[in-house]
Amino acid sequence: MRPALSAGVARLAGFSLALSALLLALACEPGGPSTMAVQRGPFEVRLVEAGSISALHSTTVDVPALRMNLQILWLADEGLSVAPGDTLVRFDPTEARKQVEDKEAELDIALAALRKGQAEHAAQMAGLKSTLTYDSISWRLSRLQADRTRWESEVARQEAELQFHQSTLSLEKSVAQSRAQEAIGKESLGSLELKVNQARAELASAREALAQMVIQAPRRGMVVYLPIWKGDRMGKVKVGDSPWRGSSILELPDFDTMLVDLSVNEVDLGLLHVKDSCEVVLDAWPDQRFSGRVLDMGVLARERDDESGIKAFDVRVRLDKTDPILKPGMNARVTLYGFHEDDALSLPVEALHQDDQGWHVLIPDGQAVRRQAVEPGHGDGDRVLIRSGVTEGQMVLLGLGPAGAEAVREAARAKGGKKPVAQGQP
Repeated sequence: MRPALSAGVARLAGFSLALSALLLALACEPGGPSTMAVQRGPFEVRLVEAGSISALHSTTVDVPALRMNLQILWLADEGLSVAPGDTLVRFDPTEARKQVEDKEAELDIALAALRKGQAEHAAQMAGLKSTLTYDSISWRLSRLQADRTRWESEVARQEAELQFHQSTLSLEKSVAQSRAQEAIGKESLGSLELKVNQARAELASAREALAQMVIQAPRRGMVVYLPIWKGDRMGKVKVGDSPWRGSSILELPDFDTMLVDLSVNEVDLGLLHVKDSCEVVLDAWPDQRFSGRVLDMGVLARERDDESGIKAFDVRVRLDKTDPILKPGMNARVTLYGFHEDDALSLPVEALHQDDQGWHVLIPDGQAVRRQAVEPGHGDGDRVLIRSGVTEGQMVLLGLGPAGAEAVREAARAKGGKKPVAQGQP
């Protein structure tokens, strides 16, 4: 089984046996291949990728989810550093203020209706209480009269009993009417109180909506305008816009911890690990260098934005310190220091070839060239780690000269391959 090869070595695939023959033919020509000794020493894989600055912690400011048209009257300047409580956005309060006034009027009407209902209920209960008191007294008098006529004539006794029965019915009727009116009044007042509570709740909501016409910063950060839909296109938010409710219009990145967002080809991802060291250079400040470490790596591959079909993984680098010149969205170039071995043999990528029998180097032997099988390891696009097959100081053919280099490029293009570009070369 052939050894698993890294990204830098894998890009060399596609060269055939014809390459060895080509080297022999070119060896005696002017500008032909040179030689180099196998080197021993520290070997480190460096990946150079483009990225953009972002903040680890960021707060998004959204449009209030209110059922009304919200037009922006004022915005804090983009790039402004704000503290908690600073004003970020002011919306036109006209519609919200009118809703507050309408709800205040509705509450006043509901309170007036409640007070009227309470007064009417109190008057009705007072009348019923008076009637109940009168009927209660009449009932007691008729009962006394019935007791007095116990020894009188039959007619007098029957008359007294009828009056007592009549007063009993009147008293029971008064009691029933009082209880019924009390229940009716309670239900009626409860309905009026419910309307008052509803009016109060709606007024509180209207006042809260009015308060949301001004948005304040929940935390410190820098104001960044976000794009919103403007009809059939996207554009940065500005004064006069009426964004959809719930849409995001501002972002407040916190500069305490800054990141660089980048993507790494899937074939290179295995060279990196979380906490690997990095160096970051801003395009706008090429003289400034920032150190950092790999914070995390994506778990799902995605296609790059171009049409190459190459799969890539998102990687985030956390900078060791922040600086006022670091702004979200700035372009940066990141050098990632991945695989490292303190004592290793290595060769330039130009010295390594592959054919049907595997990977090999070409070793000059007098007037001949000898093929030597090797086991390559990781590569960085410039040099390749050699696991076995050669020894320190051994000379190998290196470089093809102008004619040979052009021939190799033609062979690579015929195979659909691409010769790797060493770090720092265009």
